[in-house]
Amino acid sequence: MTKIAIVGAHRATKLDAPYDDAEWTIWSCSPRNESELPRHDVWFEIHPAWEFAKISPVYEQWLGVQPFVYMQKVLPEYPGSVAYPLERVQDAFGPYFWTGTVSYMMALAILQEPDVIGLWGFGQCPEESEQKPSIWHFIVEAERRGIEIVASKELLDPPVIYGPWASGLDTAEKVDAFVRCGSGVGH
Repeated sequence: MTKIAIVGAHRATKLDAPYDDAEWTIWSCSPRNESELPRHDVWFEIHPAWEFAKISPVYEQWLGVQPFVYMQKVLPEYPGSVAYPLERVQDAFGPYFWTGTVSYMMALAILQEPDVIGLWGFGQCPEESEQKPSIWHFIVEAERRGIEIVASKELLDPPVIYGPWASGLDTAEKVDAFVRCGSGVGH
């Protein structure tokens, strides 16, 4: 059974990933994880190389000794760098939903056709709210392909449904009655 754990940087769940289970390949990203995770097998750093030193000179040096790092392209100063197959994943999934590194990680994981993809360290912060729709998109893509998803309840809970169904107004008669009662809601 092939299992890929995708680990982000949110403290609430990133250390819950199955680091001690050799069945899982651990994929991670973020300078906030460089020294905090018990292990990783694949690293993702898809930002432009000129940003690495801006992030941290220590992080830049650390990237240089990692054995496997997906980057925008192979860079000789990073011997473990591997070009991320952007064209391949965009051909498979289209031009939308590329809102953060997690999108790139999930898309590539799906194309590797594992039995299970697990997500830890994502989706709990307000600043990650723009990433949630892309995470949900790739969860659906994985499930369509028969890949099991393991993640926190907060990440797997869909958003509140839009429209009359959200408030129980699921028929035209109920909506009309609601409007007649002075709710101020229009169509």
